[in-house]
Amino acid sequence: MSSAMLARLALACMAAVLGGFWLYRSIASPASATAESSRALDDTQAGSKSRAVRWLRILVLSWCALWAVIWLAIALLRLRYPVELEWCGGAMRDHCERILAGLPLYAAPGPDWIPYEYPPLYFWVSALLMRALHDGSFMSMRAVSTMSTIGCAAVLFLWVRHSTRSAAGRTWGAIAAGVFLATYRFTGAWYDVERLDMLFLLFALLGGYWLDLACGLSADRTNRTYRANTIDQPDERSGRSSGAAPEGRAIALVLLSAIAYWLAFLTKQQAVLFLFGSVAALAWSRQWRKLALFSAVSALLCLGSFALLNRVTDGWFGYYCFRVPLANGIRLNLAAQYFTTDLPLYAPLLALIAVRLILTRLPAGNPQHSTVSRPAATWCLMGLLGSLLSRAHWGGDQNVLMAGFIAITLAACMLAARLEATSQRRAAPLLALVFAQLIVLVYRPDAQVPSFANRDAGTRYAAAVSKLEQQGEVLCLDHGAVTSPRHFHLMALLDVVGTEKGLPPSLMQALKSRRFSAILTDAKPAPGGALDALTANYIPAECLKIDTPWVVTGFPTPDKGRPVWILRPK
Repeated sequence: MSSAMLARLALACMAAVLGGFWLYRSIASPASATAESSRALDDTQAGSKSRAVRWLRILVLSWCALWAVIWLAIALLRLRYPVELEWCGGAMRDHCERILAGLPLYAAPGPDWIPYEYPPLYFWVSALLMRALHDGSFMSMRAVSTMSTIGCAAVLFLWVRHSTRSAAGRTWGAIAAGVFLATYRFTGAWYDVERLDMLFLLFALLGGYWLDLACGLSADRTNRTYRANTIDQPDERSGRSSGAAPEGRAIALVLLSAIAYWLAFLTKQQAVLFLFGSVAALAWSRQWRKLALFSAVSALLCLGSFALLNRVTDGWFGYYCFRVPLANGIRLNLAAQYFTTDLPLYAPLLALIAVRLILTRLPAGNPQHSTVSRPAATWCLMGLLGSLLSRAHWGGDQNVLMAGFIAITLAACMLAARLEATSQRRAAPLLALVFAQLIVLVYRPDAQVPSFANRDAGTRYAAAVSKLEQQGEVLCLDHGAVTSPRHFHLMALLDVVGTEKGLPPSLMQALKSRRFSAILTDAKPAPGGALDALTANYIPAECLKIDTPWVVTGFPTPDKGRPVWILRPK
């Protein structure tokens, strides 16, 4: 861990302790003491305190707006970057090109093609946009991610605003969206790259939000007093029950939630966690009719699409999207990193949540106004669990933290909105904790924008591959979207090797027969690794001396320790 990251973690923990204690005092102090202290203050002091809170609120909202604008500027600057932003981005584009060419996405692993362990929706959507725009570059894929990120921010705003019908709800909804966008760098700068994560998170957030709205409509109907005896009477003008319309809207929202989660499932398997969480939330709320409807529709859509995709791909969809991920298992050392490095970065907002959990009863106001709804609570728990499981999975990069960090932001801002709605006295410590969180998340925007050297390195690599292809077929292990024909990415190959405990037979045969005239890799292979067949049939012949990464998000490769090597047949 770098010294800079240690400093950030120390700052986050210090701010969490101080801000958490301040918030604890503001909530735990008796209401009578609050009233007495308020009476003791003269008008000047009270006005000064109110102005300080107002300026602190303006500061936090302005800081959120600043980082939102910075993120959008970075995304626009990176939109037309001609090479991959992320190490696997080129291979993700290969998936879209196969769809446009009418080739199967899921097929037996071999020298011609090995797909990633992801469902197909993101590739379908990106390929459709590529066709509509007549543009086969990375732009369409990044546009899908960027628009999905904006959608995620909008849903966060709406969900937090819905949590309390007050001015505080609007303020904290905007803060939730701002904190989410400010987290851009510390979830790997993944919001605008050619990857599926943002589309998945958009559908998952929509599913949770719509389910929460549905449960809220039912709760409103239950709590509303229509008559003294609480029995709905027919409406004289329509002849229908006055509660029929809210109930109908609730059912429609349940259906929309199930469809959103189904689309999330077709984008990334992690949606299964949110589906189970939603079922638990409905059971917890004792909304049995909605539970039956949601479960039936979700099961029909997800299981039906799984069976259909598995059938048309001769079982390869299930192999790549479920068998391969499950075969890689959980690594405890990676799971420990989640608790020692990842979560402490969010210590200020975690302190806000922890204080509220410790103080389960408030001295004043309706306790229901200071709790997170059950659908929101289960969504947040599943988000944290999903990030933990993905982080502990081999290959889990910073992008897997997005669901967990969104969950923390959502829960903290919902609680803050409801706490402030019950007492303005709590606004100052709440805003101070969020401001501390934003300070911890500060990053260098210029470091996220590809430089001329990055662009030049990618161009040189593509030119070198094109020249080598004049001598025969070339396999690039570390980068996609550069060879003709396309092949597969190293990560996809290693996933299959981890599942089968060896190379696919057809690929092994291709290596033995020296099918490829050259193999390019970003690291000089050594015997004893997972790819021994490479060193058995190919030898390092030339170093291209390209050691500047054109990849600026995620794993930066190649670099000085991993320059590009050309392997030739023995």
